[in-house]
Amino acid sequence: MGRRILLLISLLTMTAYTLTAIWLGINNATTITIIECLPLLFSPARFVYCFSFFLFASLFIFIWQTHKNRQSIFALSSKQTTLFIGTCFLQSLFFYEWHNEHLIIATISFVVSLISLFGLYITYPLNKESIQFRIPISLWLGWSLFFTLVIVSYMIMYYEWKGFGLSNGLWAVIMLSLGTAIALHLRYHHFDRVTPGIFIWCYVGIAITNGFDELFVTTAALFLCGVLATGIIFIRKKSTV
Repeated sequence: MGRRILLLISLLTMTAYTLTAIWLGINNATTITIIECLPLLFSPARFVYCFSFFLFASLFIFIWQTHKNRQSIFALSSKQTTLFIGTCFLQSLFFYEWHNEHLIIATISFVVSLISLFGLYITYPLNKESIQFRIPISLWLGWSLFFTLVIVSYMIMYYEWKGFGLSNGLWAVIMLSLGTAIALHLRYHHFDRVTPGIFIWCYVGIAITNGFDELFVTTAALFLCGVLATGIIFIRKKSTV
């Protein structure tokens, strides 16, 4: 019982802090407005962030499912519980540090949270039942992967790194390509259709934001949406489990 209470408290804390930061604002600014302060090309339209409501709803359902299955093979282990709570804490810490302008600490905390979340993700065996039970974690991982790329892009521009002399548009396409490669890797090696779907949603938002002003980025985003959709439908790897 104590473990489940800790899970619920950590998720409630992260949900409250994240939604407040993104939509209502902390220290007179929302996370979205901070990101939009810079002319960032690897940044989606605001509607993309509505995914956060769906994500947290799915995580609460996940907690409920773990409670119902506490006597089955889907009961959370001590390791999984620690990784879940740790990820919640680190992502809450990110928003606190980000809104207090401690950008480097914020970035480090989010990257570490991504590592912790991936550690939780790979604890699930690659069989049909576990993959289905893992869906909320896949949603969380996919969104965190994309948001990490947004944060890295923001930091590169904020600190005015010249990026080997490459243009902002080319750097945005590199980030788009990197995200696609990661999503397809998870699709093939971890039988994950969810993460590529999240990247499609986010890339559509990037294409809408850039429009005809940055046609190179828009075209690349839409093309890679097609690549990801093809991967979701056609990539196959026979499970050995």
